[in-house]
Amino acid sequence: MEYTLYWIGGITTALFMIRLVLMLIGVDGAADAASATGAVDTLDAGHMASDAADFKVFSLMTLLVTLMMGSWIAVGMLEAGLAPWIALVGGYGVGFGGGVATSYALFSMKKLESDGTVKTEDAVGLKGTVYVKIPEAGQGKGQIQVTVKGRLRTFDAVSDGPEIASFKTVAVMSKVENNLLRVCPTE
Repeated sequence: MEYTLYWIGGITTALFMIRLVLMLIGVDGAADAASATGAVDTLDAGHMASDAADFKVFSLMTLLVTLMMGSWIAVGMLEAGLAPWIALVGGYGVGFGGGVATSYALFSMKKLESDGTVKTEDAVGLKGTVYVKIPEAGQGKGQIQVTVKGRLRTFDAVSDGPEIASFKTVAVMSKVENNLLRVCPTE
């Protein structure tokens, strides 16, 4: 049994190291591995996620770490003189805990990624300043400047009410279309 555990531990350690090196250099082959095995990898599932609800306990990474850690811990327990069934249950139990912890750590780090793109809808609810006067309702567009995610952005703007003069403070009510916002005066 020890011989089998050495093989399982060695192969999964090699696969884990290859996976880790690929992730570190930016060549994450998780999509290929997941589609080839039919599994859903934590990193793929959480790539666009912002909630912990998208975290998957059963993933390719969890399986690799469970087999790797479980095998080496079971070998250590067998060499310590424990019964084979205790070594297997204990080793793979600890290995599964380590696998879930590793997957959650990688999932959490993946959530930290940001492309830095400022979208028009990010300005909704913020206050800005009229840059080019906004004509009264239905008469055309003006422009406003709003600080979104630390960046000063200029958007086209329309109003449902009276004309809003330059340098007046406005609140962004909604996105009308791409780069066009509906605003109202705040004063």
